[in-house]
Formats: sequence, structure tokens, C-alpha cells
Amino acid sequence: MIFNQLNVLSENEIERILDTSFRIIDEVGIKLEWDQALDLLEKRGCRVDRASKVVWIPRKLTQEAVGGMSPLAPPQDYPKIFWAPWIGMNVIDSETGKRRRGVLDDCRNTVNLVNHLENISVSSTGVVPQDVPIELSDVHMAELLFKYSEKIFTTWTFTVESARDLVEMALAVTGGEREMRESKIINYLAEPVSPLKISRHTLEIMKIYGGLDQPINMGSMVQVGTTGPATLAGSVALQMAENLAGLVYLYCLGSNSPVALGGPMQTSDMRTGRCLYAAPELSLVHLALVACAHHLGFMSGCTSGLCDSNCMDFQNGWERGLSMMLLWAAGSESVGMRGEIGGGEGFSLESLVIENEMGGMLRKLSEGIIVNENTLALDLIEKVGIGGTIIAENHTAEHAHDFWQPRIFNRKGYDEFHENYRHVSGRAHERVEKILSENELELQVDGDVAAEIDRIVSRRAGIVEGR
Repeated sequence: MIFNQLNVLSENEIERILDTSFRIIDEVGIKLEWDQALDLLEKRGCRVDRASKVVWIPRKLTQEAVGGMSPLAPPQDYPKIFWAPWIGMNVIDSETGKRRRGVLDDCRNTVNLVNHLENISVSSTGVVPQDVPIELSDVHMAELLFKYSEKIFTTWTFTVESARDLVEMALAVTGGEREMRESKIINYLAEPVSPLKISRHTLEIMKIYGGLDQPINMGSMVQVGTTGPATLAGSVALQMAENLAGLVYLYCLGSNSPVALGGPMQTSDMRTGRCLYAAPELSLVHLALVACAHHLGFMSGCTSGLCDSNCMDFQNGWERGLSMMLLWAAGSESVGMRGEIGGGEGFSLESLVIENEMGGMLRKLSEGIIVNENTLALDLIEKVGIGGTIIAENHTAEHAHDFWQPRIFNRKGYDEFHENYRHVSGRAHERVEKILSENELELQVDGDVAAEIDRIVSRRAGIVEGR
């Protein structure tokens, strides 16, 4: 098997990077913008400066936390998660190519579409709805996912108030606190602010979710060359330092949350300062982050498979395919977020469908080559002999369905293809329209649970409107 064999770092290089990460939070420190977090870590032997809110975390405590926290999943090379739809602010209109603000109907369409895309493992809403008060957007996103998603899901939690609302929804869906702890139904992407700061609301949300054993993905977002050093090794060390600081905090909370050490990093265009999502350097840092997380015994997921292209062109496919394949081969447990266009400029349902197709090809690659008596087919070859016909044999019919078949990628002959030319984005749009026209969102929870979720949303809306 080729998977989990692609390495960009030696063991010695991994250990040097991680040693630097340990030293950063021990010698430089990290700012925790919440007094309760400072109190907690001070009691565990950390040096704290109250005026600056900086805490210095000893290597011994960090190593204790690494050994004491459970990974979200053990490092492995398969199965992998072809991650959820990108969650941004804008939608790219398939007909005009123009951006527009995302609305609740876009969220509904995304959940509906993902329910019927076989290679998108995790659901989300695709966009942040902006036809509701922004303070309520994350609550409405969660409402749709709790009620209608047929798959596990991920979503943003913007505020502490929203975290409490999502917990209440999760308790209604699962039936109680014990069931919620076991189901791990909510997850949180905890994002330190680079360089070396964790905001109060992030620390509070981590405490709420961590107290209920919900999965936490430490996902600092260092940007190489701006919020992180312009050297790849330095930015990877900083990313891991920030992730490890969050891990220590969860450990000191006494949380039983399973943890992933994620890598939603970006690089910078050093001529313009623009954040890049598909530079070759980004694939290198993602490969390094996966290696570092695996070395510590944790799974990792990176925002690979994204693009800086603003349309469905060759650049788009190359950028996505290159980083997807590299991370897949390196053993990353999850691959990117799907449907993003133009360096995070917008979200596209058509791109989601195309990337679903790409995911099918990657899943097929993950199966590898099965070697046994039947697949070696010596009996068949002996039976048919030299110059015989294999296609008519039962063995061929038995295995004919083993082959991956595309839904929108084209395999027609040259002449047939050009007789009725249709760009891949057009074929993707047709599949989007077909799925959405033939399928309605159906409640995945009982009616009384749905009514309780509606009550939670209405109560929060009343609080927001009353301010």
C-alpha cells in the first residue's frame, strides 16, 4: 500500500519541530484572555503574568497532557473523511459566476445535497446565512443540521451563548447528558489567534464542550509569512505550539473530550500579502503537520484540496487534485473542506458535486489491490489460454462492478463528446438541480424534538431582538 508512506520529514526533523513547539509555549508563553484559564493553569504549576495574561507552560505539563488526552481517532491511513462543505459568507452563482451573500435557503440546499452525495462524509451548511441577524446565524445553522442532516455534521460556534444553545439542542436530540456524552454529537474547531493567543470566547466554549466530552479539534490557523514565520518549519512549529497549548488547557480542565490536532493553515503571497489556499508550500506544511500530529499519537485534518482559482478551470482541478492526493497518500485522516472557490471567496454547490466525484476516485484508490487466489485469476488464465477471450467469462462478469464509474466526469469518445459539448460545471449543475428537485429535506428527529429545537431558536431570537 502506498498510503501512509509519503513523508516530507525525517523522524529527527519531526522531533526538532516539536521540540521547538514545546519551547515556544514554555519560553515565549501564550496569552489566554480569560482569568479562569489563567487560574487553572497557575494551579498546575504554570508561571502566569496577570497584567499581560501570558502563561508559560512547562514542557513536563505539555508532555503529561499529550499522554493524558485521547485522540479523536488513532492515526491511521484509512478510512479517511472527505470533509464537510466549506462554510463561508458568499455563494458563487453557477449561471453568472458572480458572488452573492449566503442565505438560509442556501444552507437548506447544501444540507439536502450533502445527504445525497455519497463521498462527502460530514455535513455542514456551506455558508453563514445573512438573511438572519448575524448573532443568530450559527444557531440557525445548527438548527438545520440537527433537524435534517442524515450524516454527522460540523458547524461554527461563534459565541458562548450559542454554545449553550447548541448543547441544549444536543440534549434534546440525544435524550440526556449521558447519551450526549456517548454520542459525541457536537464538535468544536478551537482556533487560537496567531501568533500565540487564545481568545476568551474560545476558552469558554472549549470549557462548555469539553465539560461534556464533545470532540475538540485544535485548529490554529497560522498564515505562513504574515502571522507566522516566512519559513515553513517555523510556521509549523508555531502551529503545533498553539495546538498544544489548547491541549494542555483541556487536560487541566479534566475534560474527556477526544482531540484532533488540526492544520487549517494558509500561506501568503509575499508580493501582495493575500492569503493563499493552494500554494505548493501549503501542501508541504500540511504534510508536516500530519507527520507531527501522528508522531504525538493524534489524528490530524488539514484544509487541503482547496483552490485559489476563481472558476472551474484547469488551475482549479490541478490545485485541488495535487493537495488532495498528497495528503491522502500521507495518511491524513481527513481531507479539506469542500466547495470553496477562489481562496475562500465563495462557496459553490457545483464545486461540491465535482469534488464529491474526486472523492470517489480517491476512495477507490484507498482500496488498493486485493491479492488472493480469485483476483490472481490463474485458473481463468489457464482455462482461456493463449489468444483466448476473457471478456465473456463468468469471472469477468463477477468483477465488472468492481470498477469505479463516474457520474459527471466524461468518458465519451472525442466525436460523441463534441456533438453535445457540456462543460463539467454544467454537468455538475445538472446533478445539483436533479438532486434538489427530486428530494425534500426530511426531519431526522421526532416532531417533539424538532419543536424543542424551534423553541430554543425562538428564545434566542427574542433575546437578540430585545437588546
